[in-house]
Amino acid sequence: MPTSTLPSFSQLRAFVALCDHQHFGEAATALGVSQPSLSQAITALERRVNGELVERTTRRVLVTPLGETLLPFAREAVLAADAFSEAVENQGAALSGAMRLGIIPTIAPYLAPVLLDGLPATLPSLKPELRELVTGDVIDMLTQGQLDAAIVSVDGEQPRTTAIPMFDEPLVLVVPDTHPWAEREDVAPDELDGQKLLLLDEGNCLRDQALQLCHRYSERPPAAVATTLATVVRMVAHGVGMTVVPEGALSLMGTESGYAVIRFKEPAPVRRLGLVYRSSSSRTADFAQLAEVITHLAQDAGLPVLPVQS
Repeated sequence: MPTSTLPSFSQLRAFVALCDHQHFGEAATALGVSQPSLSQAITALERRVNGELVERTTRRVLVTPLGETLLPFAREAVLAADAFSEAVENQGAALSGAMRLGIIPTIAPYLAPVLLDGLPATLPSLKPELRELVTGDVIDMLTQGQLDAAIVSVDGEQPRTTAIPMFDEPLVLVVPDTHPWAEREDVAPDELDGQKLLLLDEGNCLRDQALQLCHRYSERPPAAVATTLATVVRMVAHGVGMTVVPEGALSLMGTESGYAVIRFKEPAPVRRLGLVYRSSSSRTADFAQLAEVITHLAQDAGLPVLPVQS
C-alpha cells in the first residue's frame, strides 16, 4: 500500500473512540477534540478505505460490517501507540502516577479498603484509581485501553491479556441455620446435587465457580437470584436455598441471623485471584511487582488467602 494511502493515527484513534462510545459527542469529549474535528477524521478515514465505517443516526452511531472488520486492526494500532508512549513515560519511574485498576464486585468490598489504606504507604508514587466492574466489563475496558490492569478470578484464560496469579481464596457454603448440614465441616461438592443452590446473576465469575462444583443438576437446577452476595445471603437466611461464597465475604455479613456457614471437605474448593493486564503492555515487571504487593497487603490484613498451588 502506498504511504500516501495510510490512515493517520488521529483518524484511527477517532474511529476506535467512536465505535466504543457509539456517539459523536461522547467520543469527541473522550478524545478532547471538537465534534466537527472528530467527524472530519471519520470522513477522511472512510475516503481512504473507500467505504462507510459507521452509520450516522439522529441519536446513536451504528458500526457497519466494514467497520466491524477493520475495528480490531485500528484498535491494535492505537493500543500499540499507547504502549509506546507508556514505555517512554515510565522509563525509570516504576509504579508511579495514575493507574486505573479494575476489581470484581465479589472481592472489592473487603480488598479495596485494604488497597486504599496499604498502597499509599507501600507505593507512595502510585495513584490507584479503583473501578468495580464484573469480569466481562473489566476485560472489555482493559482490552480497549480504558483500564491499566485488573484484579479478577483467573481460573480461565481471557483473550489478549496476561494473568499473574496472586493467591487462592477458599469457597464456603452458606445454608439456612435450620438445614441438616448446619453443623457440618466436611461437605463434599457432589452433595450439592439436588440441593436448591442460589447463584449470582450472569456476568459474575463467582456464578461460574459455583456451577463448577455442581456436575449434575438433577431436577433442581441452580437459580440466579440477585446481583450482590448480600442479597443472596439474605435469601438463604429466609430459607430459600443455599449459596457458595468466598470466605473473605463472611466479614461483610455482620451479625445477621438465619444462616450457618459450613466448609467443604479437604481439598476444599478455592477461587484463584490474579492481576491481569494487556499482553501488549510494556509494564510486565511493574505489574509483577504490584501483584506481589497486593498479595502481601491481603495477607497482612488477615484476609483468608492461601498461597497459589500449582
